[in-house]
Amino acid sequence: MEHEPEARIIGRIERGLTSDDPELAARMDTLNARFSEEGRGGGPVPPRARRSRRARTVLVLVVIALVGLFLTMILNASSGETPAPPSSLVPAASL
Repeated sequence: MEHEPEARIIGRIERGLTSDDPELAARMDTLNARFSEEGRGGGPVPPRARRSRRARTVLVLVVIALVGLFLTMILNASSGETPAPPSSLVPAASL
């Protein structure tokens, strides 16, 4: 059994499961057929769907960035205080 290719081992397991529970095997065949028909079986994605998904992603990221900037403005403006300059300034060394 060590030297059998994986496909043969998987086939043997599938045949065993099919003979043990034919009703489950029928359900699995139905589900596999349904998902492959819906395009989830690895088929190509239409360019229009790819573009619309990309556009939605960009739009969501822009909205998140704008909300973040808006919140930053509001939180900085509501403090009412200007930041104090540093208490100790160290002059830069010149050579």
